[in-house]
Amino acid sequence: MNEIYKHKLEILRQRIPIGLRHGLTLLEEVEGDLEKAEKHFVEEMVVLTISKTGVTSDAAIRYLTKSNFDIGLTIKRIDEERYTLTELIIRKYKDKKEEALDKVYLTIEEKYNLERDFWLNFGYLKNLPSEIYCFVAIMEWLNFEEREGYQNALSFNLDIVVQQIDKKLDLSELMHSLKKAENILVLVYEEYDAKKSYKNYSRATHDLRNNKGFQEVENGFKEQKQILINRLYEFVQNNVDKFP
Repeated sequence: MNEIYKHKLEILRQRIPIGLRHGLTLLEEVEGDLEKAEKHFVEEMVVLTISKTGVTSDAAIRYLTKSNFDIGLTIKRIDEERYTLTELIIRKYKDKKEEALDKVYLTIEEKYNLERDFWLNFGYLKNLPSEIYCFVAIMEWLNFEEREGYQNALSFNLDIVVQQIDKKLDLSELMHSLKKAENILVLVYEEYDAKKSYKNYSRATHDLRNNKGFQEVENGFKEQKQILINRLYEFVQNNVDKFP
């Protein structure tokens, strides 16, 4: 490295946060003129910021200065002012819908301070905005189904959940499938008088697991589960102004 440029590069890096290679390239382009090198650097950062965010030149300079020309931090600050938390999550996890929904759910739990005794008490949700209520009810049910299984999920606030799936997400076929599964479960357990003893309950459970109709609707749910997740993600996108 040219010793003169080496010394000037040290000075330039004290004035602006520029990398060694980038700084040397700029100095070579302007024949060692520190003022021009600094000016070119600022212009490059402004153009880059505008291309990535669409802000005006003045806004780009303001944000860059506030962030000491750290392009990553600059873009982060611009996004935080322009987008809600939910919008930022959707933008960041646009190819990972389930992860995006989980992040949105955590944001809602924190904002609304939702009370839970491991699982949410749905009675605490009635004062939530309707879009948030729908999202929370379905997400909690999906989490329950994932952890406790399909059969147990049919007894976890299903009436509320299927109503939201039908009315808000327009998935009537899935709603009817879940209600059919619930009806089969109730009939089988009533037939064996499952509440009377553990033995009766065990027999009922065994019969239910081998019930062709129940197997059919359960397999149907497995096929439709991703559709439900996709529709819930679209629901958030379409109502993003109602979310945190």
